[in-house]
Amino acid sequence: MPARRRPFRPSRQFGALPLCIALACTALDARAGGSLLLLDAPPAEPTWSGGLSVRGWPRAPGSGRQREVLLPALDYESPSGVFAATDTGLGWNLAPQLLDGDAAKTWQLGARLWPQSGRSRRESPPGINRLGSRLITQLFANVQATPELLLQSGLSWGSGRHHNGDQLELGATSGIPIGHELLAISLAATYADAAHLRGSFGIGPGESLASGLPEFHPHSGWQDWSIALSAEHKLSADWSVNGQWLHTRLIGQAAASPLTHSRDQPSFILSVWRRF
Repeated sequence: MPARRRPFRPSRQFGALPLCIALACTALDARAGGSLLLLDAPPAEPTWSGGLSVRGWPRAPGSGRQREVLLPALDYESPSGVFAATDTGLGWNLAPQLLDGDAAKTWQLGARLWPQSGRSRRESPPGINRLGSRLITQLFANVQATPELLLQSGLSWGSGRHHNGDQLELGATSGIPIGHELLAISLAATYADAAHLRGSFGIGPGESLASGLPEFHPHSGWQDWSIALSAEHKLSADWSVNGQWLHTRLIGQAAASPLTHSRDQPSFILSVWRRF
């Protein structure tokens, strides 16, 4: 599932995302890409929000079927830059600690942890080993290059069947004014190493023999590109609704895998929030 992205706001800080890791376990990220973050500058006082989210995402990497669920949503942000949420896991934006003045508002630098689901036994073809859930670590760096353009990056590790896969995601976000609201548009691409691609899309000799599918041993390469649309509307001072639609397109070896039933990997999230 996508990391929640509130709309891009030119000339200030960017969307917002982010309670403890146990709560973050409801944010099962089953899709191939789209893990880049959008964050507001840390608030002057701690903020808490809660609500409900309707989410949909592919049942497994390369699956042609979706899973839709209704889940609780919780969000905490600290003046120190610590954030935690059911959408984005547990993390810390260190820019206010490392940079001064305008640079602390222009840059976002830090790390986060979030859980990622894989391919359940039910979703695995007969003879193909299941891909269990993993705890992913990510270093992120974003910069507001111009008032209209946010450049994003994220380096993640801990994916793959043996928790030794790495991914690099690069992206950019801008916005289109619609009345008093803003529609954020994000473009991104993901590069993955062999451990990640083989864990998600590979077929070993034993699996090939048991399943009848050909062996498939992908090497490092570009895995996908994606486009996302995000928006938020404030209903009152304490209530708001936001959402994101994200379309990921598998490319290269991920698209060529015998385990891939659809190159198109759409996902969405629609949330109603109340700030406490």
